[in-house]
Amino acid sequence: MDNRPVLLAILLLTSALAGCFGGGDEPHDFNGIEYDPASPAPEFTLTDQNGQSVSLSDFEDKVVVVAFTYTACPDVCLTIEANLHYVNEQLSDESDLVILSITMDPARDTPEHLAEWTTQRGYDWPHLTSDDHSELEQVWNHYNLLVDNDHINSDHSNHGEDGSHDDHSNHDGHSDMLHQVAVLYPNNTTALLDGHHDMLPEENATGWNLTETTMSMNNVSLNYSVHETWGHEMNGINDIDAPGYPDWYWSLYIWNTTNETWELSPVGVDDVIIMQDTDHLAWAASNANLSYLPAPGSDMVCYNMGTHGTTNHTQQIDCETAGYMWVANQGPPSDDDSHDHDGMDSGNEEVYEVGHNTVTFIIDKDGKKRLLFSGSDWSTADFIEDLEHLLHHDSGTSGSSDEHSHHDH
Repeated sequence: MDNRPVLLAILLLTSALAGCFGGGDEPHDFNGIEYDPASPAPEFTLTDQNGQSVSLSDFEDKVVVVAFTYTACPDVCLTIEANLHYVNEQLSDESDLVILSITMDPARDTPEHLAEWTTQRGYDWPHLTSDDHSELEQVWNHYNLLVDNDHINSDHSNHGEDGSHDDHSNHDGHSDMLHQVAVLYPNNTTALLDGHHDMLPEENATGWNLTETTMSMNNVSLNYSVHETWGHEMNGINDIDAPGYPDWYWSLYIWNTTNETWELSPVGVDDVIIMQDTDHLAWAASNANLSYLPAPGSDMVCYNMGTHGTTNHTQQIDCETAGYMWVANQGPPSDDDSHDHDGMDSGNEEVYEVGHNTVTFIIDKDGKKRLLFSGSDWSTADFIEDLEHLLHHDSGTSGSSDEHSHHDH
């Protein structure tokens, strides 16, 4: 009897199964919100509770959990830290797993305080801080965190001659004054960018001063021209150039504190005096829906409407390039509410707030942000399941990035 056909069939079957179990990634439905495409995790170097420098690049080829917490937090952070402690204990044998906690309250969370706090609780993974407030703020921005103003302005490193803290209720120095610039793109995605008063001219700071410094701080590119009569004119933001009238153009809005509304500016951006006319500005595409323009202080920084002429993939890039996380927005119903979303908003209508300790990242062995867990009520079992897949059954995204770039999302 000739057994060659049977052997050939077995070889073919074995080869096919190898693609599922041994030769490639096993299929896995992640419990966390998956980046699509995976995004390179920004590098940082901070100081741990033992006074040692810790960089993300120290953990090459490892799966890294990055959580943003702070010790004085009364609720959510404590839950996240407890969850991470459980995960750390359950996966204590995983040499390729690293957990990092980064503070959002550097004024209180010094290395000495973190050492005492972690020792009391038995937390042995790195808890990171910095005595340079701007260094930590840069990390928050790079990881798309909108930290609330109380913590952004909590740098008490400037002391009086008697050793006491400066009086932050006195605005004469302007060191703690925060301005914001909102952006509404033509596809109705948005960004809310922080600017600081001490970056502006001491006298008669204009709307253009605030626009230019804030965009620069947040790594947002501008395309503008200067008219000999009208001054600065906005042509493009974040490589989104306006074709001009009658199609669409960038319009300037100022924030009316009394009415708590955005109002179309009656003058050009060079004639708007910050603090005299307004504390906040907005640039909106004239063809966008102004109801989506975020108010100053809003927790939400980017919205995915899913139905405005661009793909979700493009919207995610727009938001992240602007320095903020792409997040799902419940928003008003639309004709395309049945659209099958991919990536970070897949099948999920929940609103994801970014900032104030509400996100935990998982970075894969390629050094890319792969997953995000929002809030503090996520299941540790789900979290561990995703970690174990990335640790043992995932070959990373480096070999599939080109393929992802051609997907229609």
